Amino acid sequence: MNNLNYTEKTKKHFDDIASTYANSSDGKFCKAAYDSIIAELEKFKSGKWLDVSCGPGTVLSMLSDSPLDKYGIDFSEKMIDEARNNVGDNTHLYVASAEELPFENNAMDIVTCSFAFHHYIHPATVLHEFRRVMKKGASLAIVDPYLPQPLRFIINPLLRFSNNGDFHMYGRKELNKLMREHGFELENFKRIDKKYFFCQCKAV
Repeated sequence: MNNLNYTEKTKKHFDDIASTYANSSDGKFCKAAYDSIIAELEKFKSGKWLDVSCGPGTVLSMLSDSPLDKYGIDFSEKMIDEARNNVGDNTHLYVASAEELPFENNAMDIVTCSFAFHHYIHPATVLHEFRRVMKKGASLAIVDPYLPQPLRFIINPLLRFSNNGDFHMYGRKELNKLMREHGFELENFKRIDKKYFFCQCKAV
């Protein structure tokens, strides 16, 4: 399957589940690990926050009272439609790809990405875009599913044949290498309940 077909398959999957995602098993699985993202965001009392692949706006809605200037993007139009119903009027939402963010250089103080990084076909391009829109010293926080080795080695080649858009799972060493290559310094990596990881990086 070429990348274009894979992207279209993934987009269709998220369009199809947008209206039920929050209450689905996937949505509940993700919600259990949001505390680490919330704790990182609560360190900031001002600035611009971008939630990439925001889905139905779950994290944005959990911080509706945050003093941050809030932005969200997702490549699924239907996910953004759901997000518009779930977040406040002071949140700016866009239909856009993580590989082509609709923001100026050095605009964001914090970028978050919850349960989406393992879907990205071109993680290097995504990280380049993250770094482009982030100020020097800005914070990048990622939460994603975690599989230990050797399970990752066995499962990663099979993921792209799934119907739910999974593409590649990451461990600390691989993620750290990617971050260093694209303008980030890994400051914190921890596993949560053996099922997730939380990664916090600084733009350098």
